Order: sequence, then structure tokens, then C-alpha cells
Amino acid sequence: MRKKRANRILDQCQVLMLGLGLLCVLALLLLVKPGAVDPDPGSVAAAAATPFPAPEGLRIAVGSDLHLDPDHEGAAGGGHVSYNLELVDALLWDAREQGAEMILLTGDLVNGGKPHRHRALAEKLHAAEAEGLSVYVLPGNHDLAPIGQRDFAALYGDFGYDEACSRDAASLSYCIKRDGLMLLMMDTAGYSVSAIDLPGAPGGDRDDAFLTEETLHWAEGLLRQAQDEGLRVLAAGHYNLLPEICQTPGSGFHVENGRRFAQLLRAYGVPLYLSGHMHVPAVYQAEGLTELLTGYLLSYPAAYSILDLTDSSLRYTPRRIDVDAWAKQTGQTDPALTHFAQWQQEGLRSYSTANVEYMTQRNPLNKTEAGQAADFFYAAMDAYWSGTLIQQRTALEAMPGYAPFFRCAEGYAYGWWLRDLMENSSPLLSGFTLELEPLS
Repeated sequence: MRKKRANRILDQCQVLMLGLGLLCVLALLLLVKPGAVDPDPGSVAAAAATPFPAPEGLRIAVGSDLHLDPDHEGAAGGGHVSYNLELVDALLWDAREQGAEMILLTGDLVNGGKPHRHRALAEKLHAAEAEGLSVYVLPGNHDLAPIGQRDFAALYGDFGYDEACSRDAASLSYCIKRDGLMLLMMDTAGYSVSAIDLPGAPGGDRDDAFLTEETLHWAEGLLRQAQDEGLRVLAAGHYNLLPEICQTPGSGFHVENGRRFAQLLRAYGVPLYLSGHMHVPAVYQAEGLTELLTGYLLSYPAAYSILDLTDSSLRYTPRRIDVDAWAKQTGQTDPALTHFAQWQQEGLRSYSTANVEYMTQRNPLNKTEAGQAADFFYAAMDAYWSGTLIQQRTALEAMPGYAPFFRCAEGYAYGWWLRDLMENSSPLLSGFTLELEPLS
């Protein structure tokens, strides 16, 4: 029994790591500037973003893994994707356009914790707040070193730290109270030990993710306070809590004391924990607690999460940034930005075709089958990244390219990975509603 469980964890780890690797390749292919290449009108039907209904209750936007890096803006390559500056601007603009009152950014704000990168992001966040959008940030594993914890809190003082009703002495965790809501913003570490310089922070010689005993005690005190004051609580952190792989030390995703913190959230009736880090959108539920992972901003389809909180419910809806509308509103002239949805989908189509051509070198298909396999792969990848793979599974399996694709993918990672996704992706990725217990 123990061996079977270990194998299941290993399989999940393999699927996850493969998915992250493929996503990074996909992001580089889809978000590197194409120079003079213009989108081909009509070649791919673009699934542009559409306006949301007006908010009911409090609308909260959630973004993650921005990896802002002005040092590589405009470079076709150089180790990081382009359009990272524009996509952050478009994210903040779109959140305001959809009626969000606040946006939570759950870590990996920049691509390496250099001060000038943080200052570049802070400038954008100041502009967003000047337009009426409250911004609250958390550090991720990419955000500290060379800057330390105290520098981070100073740089982002206007985005949570200076208005916090409470700050943890042992970490960069803090608490916000507003609109009958308590936001418990948790620093899960994972960054270099050289960046740990708060007076109450623990020493150590490891650079892993953890929550200290002191931080758990601080969080429980706030949860008790929220209960006494009749406040609804949402919690957020960069690292994940509920995926099974996160319970496995050495996996690269394990948070020391993460399981205990999840139990603490359950004990106080917290309905939702928000995270990022894995670079893939995902939803996990266990023992009454739901975790929502917001995906990598710089990956297809450039999306974020929207939450609508009322007295009786909490609704999640994924949101594709309307980059096309932002580009028009702000006078952009780059055709890849003015036709961004189409440009991204053309990139995905080219990526799908190229991978089928590569796999058919070992597992040949005739020309018709190869075209059908590429059509299927494109449709399946689009459905996965858009959160509708399970809903579209029957239609995908009926496509002429379904069987040819898996024949040519035999022995390749894509075949194994895509089969697993089609069987196990969560139907909640396209949206869900949590019914909330009345506050006492």
C-alpha cells in the first residue's frame, strides 16, 4: 500500500514537472516578439476576452507570477519572454475595467530580486492605485536576493505593508482588514536565506519554503480575531498547500508546516486559499478547503482570476486579459499587441504543428493525418490553457486527429502528459461558486 502511494505521488510529480517544462517552452514561443511579422487576419479565429457582468458584492482580481523583467523587454530571446511590461499594464487596466476594487499579486513579482526591477513594477502599481485599484503584494521565491526582506517591505510599503493592521515579526506576512474582509497575506519563503533579515526572522542554512511556529501563532491570533469580529477571511501565499506533491519533502514544492497551516484555515472556516508558483492554473479541494492556483501571467492565454464575494457566496471566474482593447485604449501600434489574442493563437497553432512534425519523424503519419493531428493538438492545448479541457473532452475525442495524434506521440512526453490531462483536469478550472456559511 505504501509503495502504491509513493508511485502515485511520483506520477503526479512527473506530470507536474513535465507540465511546467512544456509551459515554459510554450511561453517562450508565444511571447517572444516577432519583429516585423504581423498577425494574419482570418488565419486563426481569435477567442477574444469579453466583458464580465457587473460585480455583485466585492470584486477581487488575483494575478500571479508576473516575472517582470525590464532588462529583457524587446529582446527576442535572452532567457525571458517579451511583452512582460505590457502585459502587467494590461492586467492592471483590465482588472479595473472589469470592476475589481483590489488586486492581489501572489508572488514572483519580478524575474529575480534586483532593486530596479522592483522599482519598475512599483511605478506601475502606483499608477494603478491612482486610478482607484488597491494593490496588495506578496513575495515569491524569485523576489528576494539581492534585496532583503526589509527592502522588499519598504519598496512595496504602499501595496500592503504600510496599511497592514498587523505584520508578522518572523516573515513578510501581513494582514489587511477592509470591507468586512480580512486578507491574510502569507509569506511562504522559498527564497535565499541571505535575504532573511527581519529582526524576528529565523536563521538557517536552507532556501526552502516554510512557515515558522511564530508565523503560525501570529496567523491563528488573527483568525481568532476575525471570528470574534465577524469578518470573512481569505488567505493567500505564493507556495501551494493542497496538491499531494506539496506534502512530499524534496519535491521542490513542499512547504514546511504547510499542512498545519491548511488545518488552521479549515478550523476557522476559511473557504479559499490563493496561490501561484506552479505556473499552471489549477483548483484543489480537500476537507472543506479550496485552493485556487492562478497561472503564469506570461503564458498562453495571458489570464488572471476574478473573485466575486457576497455575504453568501464566493464565485471564481478565469479571465483572459483583453490586451487588444488595452492596446487600442493606450494607443499601441505593435500589431502583435493590437491583435494579441489572434497573435497568441497563431503562435499556439504553429507550436502544435511543429511538434507534430517533429514526432512524426519517428512515428510517421500521412499528410492528411498529420494535419488532423495538429488540429487536435492545437484544440486540446487551447482547451487546457483556457480551463475547459474536461468540458470539451468528448468533442476532442471525436476529432479526426485524436487517434493519429496519440499514434505519433507514442513514446513522447506530450502523449503521456495530454492523456493524463484529459483524464484528470479539474472541471472547476472554468469557474466555480462556493456557498458560504453565515458569519456568527
